[in-house]
Amino acid sequence: MNRFFNTFLRGMAAMAAVAASTSCSMMQDSVEDCPLGLYVRFVYDYNTQRADMFKDHVGHVTLFLYDEQGNLAATRTVSNSGADAPLSLYGYAIHFSPDELRPGRYRVQAVAMQRDWQEALATPGAKYRRNSPSSHDDLVIELDREDDACHGSSHHAVSDAAPLDTLWHTLKVMSHLPQDGNIVPALQRTSKPFSVYPLDEQFVEVADNRATYATVSLVRDTKHLNITLRELDEPASVSADRYDVRILDNNATLAHDNEVVTTDSLHYSPYASWTSRFLSDGSMEIETIHKGKPGQYDMEGGSKGDSKEEPETVQRTAHYNLMFNRLVYNTSDNADNAILEISNKETGAVVAHINLPSVLSQGRMAYEIYNYGHQEYLDREYDYHLDFFLKGDKWLYCDIVINVLSWSKRTQNVDF
Repeated sequence: MNRFFNTFLRGMAAMAAVAASTSCSMMQDSVEDCPLGLYVRFVYDYNTQRADMFKDHVGHVTLFLYDEQGNLAATRTVSNSGADAPLSLYGYAIHFSPDELRPGRYRVQAVAMQRDWQEALATPGAKYRRNSPSSHDDLVIELDREDDACHGSSHHAVSDAAPLDTLWHTLKVMSHLPQDGNIVPALQRTSKPFSVYPLDEQFVEVADNRATYATVSLVRDTKHLNITLRELDEPASVSADRYDVRILDNNATLAHDNEVVTTDSLHYSPYASWTSRFLSDGSMEIETIHKGKPGQYDMEGGSKGDSKEEPETVQRTAHYNLMFNRLVYNTSDNADNAILEISNKETGAVVAHINLPSVLSQGRMAYEIYNYGHQEYLDREYDYHLDFFLKGDKWLYCDIVINVLSWSKRTQNVDF
């Protein structure tokens, strides 16, 4: 009887092993059979396109995990490099094994860039600088600026030698409960609430002897603005070299929760500027490149005509490309908002002095179906275009243009 019972137990154990092996072999995706530990994946769909652009836009991720006391428990850095581009794979996961991470509750923090962080630091222009915090609340990201304030002002110049590298920060963490049978769950999309960085949505529970999955939703902090200037009275008189264009803001520093910390006030200037010329035959050409390379808004106008006569210049437009750090919409104190200032170098006259977040956030009306608030829209959108129409040394009206939707809104200068 004992011999039969022992034989029966050995048979049952063998069957259980085969069943476990079969279950593990059914695992797909880029994870090992019967995975254990924590798998962290990423999405960047907090944009006006509402599409996950992570694999196409992000080339570097640094991931921090902190215990419930806020102390650093684990970290990992992944970058694309040439043909080796793991972040370009849909659903790519950073894996922490049980040997690296004990079961427990962890706070997740991610910082991402368009390219490898160290590679970016070796290129011209202003750079983002990140510390290596041992506790969660100590994480700080600062944008390079000149030590001394600009002559005659309290603002510190940000280098315009090159466009800024693109920075993403943690928006929220979407945790998955351990799945029965270790089935890899679908990649989660960002959902409401849209408030940036709610504390209770930054933790993940790592289970023992099970696979745990979390998805980090990212928000893009680096913004791009293209400005076009047109003259109404003398349309052929405009030149990009005639005007000084700048953004003034106090957004040099970002804290662990992606909030802007008021430190040095910054002076952003264009990294590229050029003048376009429109001709009587309906064609357009870039007449003068004053700085950098023309951007995506320089292809206005028609094609070259067949006339043998030399066409006349009927209009010129001035173009400027700027990049800057996260914009914050302040309702309580207008002085805390970023200012766009345009002045005539020849006369010294201030052509425009406007509340930039207030003007740009009007673009949210192009997406009326989603009912975006001011700050949500500013955090989702990253590529802006303003078209100013000047009358002498003042702007008469400004078009807020969203090219992808063929949408624009005209804003009048009430002080004109």
